[in-house]
Amino acid sequence: MRIKLLILLVLIGNFALGQRKRVISGDFNTQGRPPATTGGINSSPAPKAERKEGSSILDDSTKQVYGPKTTQYTLEKNIKYNNEKWNVLDTSITDFHKHQFIAKERNLYQNLGNIGTPISPIYPQSPDIIGGRSGFNIYDLYFQDPEEIKIYNTKSPYSKFGIIWGGQGRSVTEAQYTRNIDERSNFGFNYRGLLIDKQIERERRGDRNVLGTYYNVHGNYRTKNGKYFVSGNFSRNNHEVSEYGGILIDPEDSTFRTFFKENRQANLQDAETRELRTNYHLYQQYKLNDQVQFFHSHDRYKQLNDFTNTATQGVETNADFFGPVALDTIPIKDRSKIIHRQHEVGVKGDIGKTFYSFYYRGREVNMDFKYIDEGELDYGTYYMEHYGGFNLRFGNDSLSYISVGGEYLSGENYKLDAEIRNKWFYASGNSSRYLPSYVQRAYLSRHNNWRNDFESTINTKLESGLNLNYKELNFSPSVSYNLITDYVYFQKIDPEFDSIRNIQPQQAGGDISIIKADVKASYTFFKRFVLKGQVIYGNVSGSSASAVNVPDFLVNAQLFYTNILYDGNLEMQLGVDYHQRSAYFANGYDPSTMQYYVQDDFEVNSYPLIDVFFNIKINRGRAFLKVNNVVERIRGTGYLITPYYPGQETIVDFGIDWMLFD
Repeated sequence: MRIKLLILLVLIGNFALGQRKRVISGDFNTQGRPPATTGGINSSPAPKAERKEGSSILDDSTKQVYGPKTTQYTLEKNIKYNNEKWNVLDTSITDFHKHQFIAKERNLYQNLGNIGTPISPIYPQSPDIIGGRSGFNIYDLYFQDPEEIKIYNTKSPYSKFGIIWGGQGRSVTEAQYTRNIDERSNFGFNYRGLLIDKQIERERRGDRNVLGTYYNVHGNYRTKNGKYFVSGNFSRNNHEVSEYGGILIDPEDSTFRTFFKENRQANLQDAETRELRTNYHLYQQYKLNDQVQFFHSHDRYKQLNDFTNTATQGVETNADFFGPVALDTIPIKDRSKIIHRQHEVGVKGDIGKTFYSFYYRGREVNMDFKYIDEGELDYGTYYMEHYGGFNLRFGNDSLSYISVGGEYLSGENYKLDAEIRNKWFYASGNSSRYLPSYVQRAYLSRHNNWRNDFESTINTKLESGLNLNYKELNFSPSVSYNLITDYVYFQKIDPEFDSIRNIQPQQAGGDISIIKADVKASYTFFKRFVLKGQVIYGNVSGSSASAVNVPDFLVNAQLFYTNILYDGNLEMQLGVDYHQRSAYFANGYDPSTMQYYVQDDFEVNSYPLIDVFFNIKINRGRAFLKVNNVVERIRGTGYLITPYYPGQETIVDFGIDWMLFD
């Protein structure tokens, strides 16, 4: 039904704007826009298909004029930092089969074993916001940052539709549409639907584990003389996950095979987490000349997080799983909501090959705890933050430059970045001091209650790497050093009974040092075969090293055969993906707080995850067939990606997408 509605919207959009349609021809100028004419639209008419003499039937040999190369896009950050590089559409089939979010992120995240479930990075990351933030991050990857939404310039209407039919009721639907109103303005929308069935205790088709609906609407406009530019978008994501709490372990049969039995049972039956995010975003700039330009952006962001449990309404509901009752509420519904509104104004420009930018940002933060009044806390939950910042870049080549930037939040928090890069070498450094999140500082819910007076965390990271190429070999080693002071994290507190968990935030009393060595390489042999590999070594030390657990080694590899057949009309790839992590104490997951936490009593096994895939492209349509985790069929047991949560079992996925340019 949703697919039919989206197709109908596209057809209506084409019809409504059909009377204004003007085909934009000619080369793109340096701003990525076609040259304007005095009439406000391109004076060049659309190329016409040749007709057979005496016939109204189009010549079969006529070639389609519009396609991926006539549809271009850039990002707001490129325009904002005067690095307006326009790109053509990606039609490659390389890694097209990697539709799972973890696979797209090179397996550097963990989730609960199913598409769309709560997700968290394996290696610690600094937040982008150094001020007030909610701290509910488990669904971040499912929401697109407004500055990352593509800004299009098309010569014809562009549509893209895709659907993935995964085994056992796992399906993903995507739709995209954009078109130019004239040569200086464009609008469009994107849609993604996640309909993911349970993989544990699934009763029927449509018994959902994840139900997610994301969409955005976007548009942009540039004046005829190019001095004024404006873009805007609205994004919304509603994400619902049925939480099953991992596999219930029978004390009389606690072997590893218990996690993969057909009659395995879940810890929870009627628990659910839900997140609703919306964001209104506007960016505009005015150019006096190359040296002086003004810019402004505005955001209105809302994030709502709920945890519900309707198993029973008794005081002791699931006490053996969550721990003692902290708040007797009927019904059980924990809620947190944050709203922030911000305006950023600044001046920027290019002086020779040097770019500069200075800005001020005012950010109004409003955090609402369902069961906590602001007067009960020693800090504000509704207040204004004031930022000042700058960005400098020396060299206007996107492959060779030096950049520095900084941001200061009134008080004592800050963010500093520096980078030097050329085609074969890069080095970067960044340091930030940021506030603990609201959920780390205070929380009151059915099973949790804490008030904390934590210090801000200081995170400093240095990284350097090489990019070496010799004929068919590419070799890219890198090394990073990360020093974290006053790190705030969630941890499983030793309970009175082993069967009861109590997850609470802690602040490390000492320093944490993380060394990470990363080696990537690719090699093409016999012209048609490609071998890729990545090995990451991680080591954690320092007086508070127990606050961070990472695997000693993480390995990704891929081998595939590729070929182009039938005069370029068919492209194919056949290959194998391999991923493995060394055994380690992976972070656990607590549904009631929606947080991943540090634990040291459950070691996740090391397992060779092997997928077989076949990608194919015929004209402008792409398809893939993928067999996930073939090793489980041989071993009889799979793997755990998070304690108590089995990873993807042996299953077949199939997906297609296609592009339309009229």
